[in-house]
Amino acid sequence: MGRNSGGSQENKLRGYKAATHNPRVSEQARAHAQQEADKMSNYGSDEERHEENVKRGLKAAMHNPRVSEGGRRGAKDKLNEMGEPAE
Repeated sequence: MGRNSGGSQENKLRGYKAATHNPRVSEQARAHAQQEADKMSNYGSDEERHEENVKRGLKAAMHNPRVSEGGRRGAKDKLNEMGEPAE
């Protein structure tokens, strides 16, 4: 992997997140790590990340052959309620 590749950015983000939860890291360093992680994160908060995960799960359910028609309709309805176009 190259120095500026996506993997490097992901590793940096993982390091910052780990530092925020490490009791051996100073409060100042934790605050800095949290700020840097927030800058790098694609989502502004855990709630946004959760909502995106729910949407992905509902979309997956709509295309999963093991999900019943009723389940697919429910997933489609929920996506529409969330303001996401059901494909």
